[in-house]
Amino acid sequence: MALKITSLYLILITSLQALPRFAVQEGVSCNLCHVDPNGGSLRNDYGISVASSELSKTQSGDRTAGYTGMINDHLRVGGDMRFLNYNTNENGQLQSALFPMQADIAAYWNINENVGVFAEQNLLRGQNEAWILWSGLPFNSYLKAGKDIPAYGLNVDDHTSFIRGGNIRKKGLQYEGLAFSPYLSSPGLVEFGLNIGNFNFSQSIANAFINTFGSGGFGEYASDKAFTTRLEWWPTLGRINGFIGGSILQQGLIRFNGLFGGISAGNITWTGEVDIVEEYASTGTVLASYSEIDYNFTKGLNLLLKYDFFDENIDASGSSINRITFGAEFYPIPFMEVRCQARITDITGKTMELNPEYLMMVHTWF
Repeated sequence: MALKITSLYLILITSLQALPRFAVQEGVSCNLCHVDPNGGSLRNDYGISVASSELSKTQSGDRTAGYTGMINDHLRVGGDMRFLNYNTNENGQLQSALFPMQADIAAYWNINENVGVFAEQNLLRGQNEAWILWSGLPFNSYLKAGKDIPAYGLNVDDHTSFIRGGNIRKKGLQYEGLAFSPYLSSPGLVEFGLNIGNFNFSQSIANAFINTFGSGGFGEYASDKAFTTRLEWWPTLGRINGFIGGSILQQGLIRFNGLFGGISAGNITWTGEVDIVEEYASTGTVLASYSEIDYNFTKGLNLLLKYDFFDENIDASGSSINRITFGAEFYPIPFMEVRCQARITDITGKTMELNPEYLMMVHTWF
């Protein structure tokens, strides 16, 4: 049983990121809710307000209404915890497991109005990241330096999506996802970014981290670096919000090219991404895609339908994997989410049958 639980943990582990669909619903970039200019992890005042009150079915009580995460005038803390119940059918018998997925704690120290220091510790896997942020530069620009994953693609919160880490325990192919696994070590990084109107731009240089160990230092050879460029545009037309963007990551011969975007009208939101990656996998040129439709049924309840696709070699007629996920997200009270999903996976080019998976996740944060 311990081996089964460990295997399921490897398959389904996720780490918290910004949810792009919430951003496109509001018509603003992910950085509006987070201390990181790229979104994700520790929330700021606005992000806490949205996550605790506007999402939930019930309003905040007296004890939680004024919560901001601020310990004093300069120090903010926060954290996320997730627990997963996983069920599937194996040889006619129901297999079930319950285990922790995430236990992160983060802090941000405002040294002054324009300079802050961020640190986050993953309590389950012992990984961490830390960086210093200098904002308030000309043209609403910033400079970030420290230990972090470069900003490539959508920060979806499900790292089993093939545009992120995919299936860590493979289901039939040699590769079933891109490099952004939750086990990926954060390399040393320097990033410059600016926000002008509805446009966001960032350029970073980091230690090599794809298919290698990313150290927290910063070596001397340009050939050992990863260069990442990202551009976003967030247009609005009446009550319709949208965004479109692209990112390029070059590390030696490895090259990631991605387009992503989303649109929100009324209660329906779509987000998606497609990536073509060269010299990453030994199987050939890789294609990964993600598409998700969300319907806000009522306050505190979202219905979703998601499609993930991964082809490990688009230059040849070989095997590919695709997965359909449907389910619901329920926010019964502030600072709590309950997510129920069913997933159906299929592999083309392989004579094998994969059983459906049923998941229930409880997520709480502060």
